[in-house]
Amino acid sequence: MALLSSIILFSCSKDTYFSGISETSFNEIKENYQNINYSKDDVLKIIGPPLIRENSDNLWIYRTDKKTGIAAFKQTVYNKTLKFKFENNILRSVEEINLN
Repeated sequence: MALLSSIILFSCSKDTYFSGISETSFNEIKENYQNINYSKDDVLKIIGPPLIRENSDNLWIYRTDKKTGIAAFKQTVYNKTLKFKFENNILRSVEEINLN
């Protein structure tokens, strides 16, 4: 009986699921890009390559997602698309679009 109870408790425990870029890395850039001139290479080192690059290479699009719950029943904490706009190889704008 104790074994069955512990199996049920462990199967119902909530986990956190992330996809896309790191929330910590994104916040670092979002909070500092107006004071620090991040180049495209800097952004690549901190966050990694974008999901989509516009043909002119001045608009980069990233995605980030966080969910909690058990595997069968996940609840979205946030689901965002992130737009990074560059001018002359320097990050000038960071836009966050919530998809919840």
